[in-house]
Amino acid sequence: MTRLRILKYIINPVLFLTIHMAKAQTSDTVPGQPHRLTIGAGYDIGKKMWSRFQHGNIDEIHLNFSRDNHSLSIFYGVENMPYATNRYRFQSTGRYFKIEYAYNFFENWGNMHNEINVGLRYAKSHFDYHIIEIQIINPRNPSEELTYYPRITLPNLHAQWLELTANIKVEILPRLYVELYISGKRFLSGTKPENFDLIYIPGFYQTNISGFGFGLGYGIAYHFGL
Repeated sequence: MTRLRILKYIINPVLFLTIHMAKAQTSDTVPGQPHRLTIGAGYDIGKKMWSRFQHGNIDEIHLNFSRDNHSLSIFYGVENMPYATNRYRFQSTGRYFKIEYAYNFFENWGNMHNEINVGLRYAKSHFDYHIIEIQIINPRNPSEELTYYPRITLPNLHAQWLELTANIKVEILPRLYVELYISGKRFLSGTKPENFDLIYIPGFYQTNISGFGFGLGYGIAYHFGL
């Protein structure tokens, strides 16, 4: 059931934005004017929903400055997420910051203000691990596992990475936008806890040996024209 909900959460916004943008683009025949300076503020609904499915919480907001086809965005997020492997169960709490430059490749018509952006982000995260449970092999009986509940906190961890992003932004009401995005992530560096691994990073999520990650989500934003 959880996989079905997540699949719906991914597919429904894609279909909605594709149909809405296609209808809007064919409704006008006059090329749009160059964009004026705008300031936008938004909230990531996708991260909020996904985190609730995982019995955690993520809140991410962003501020966007754009003129013509160029934009600069600042993202700030806070997380409190559970995570488990075959050896550990812990809670990750922290915050992250991202800054992005993006270029809009979509040619609008009439009074439309839709966007198809490609951008590059730099991100940094600060967080703590709260270890709840550890599974180890019994040295006296290798076929048996022992469970410990140490209640240990690993504080002051940090990590940084880059993201290559693409997003679709559709104006559904005057100044009100729905956004869909995908991102490819490349881990750069981070602090490795003593006797522990850097398994989960707020804003990056699960790590792996390759150092690459992937993101997908959607949100809502409001733009203020200047």
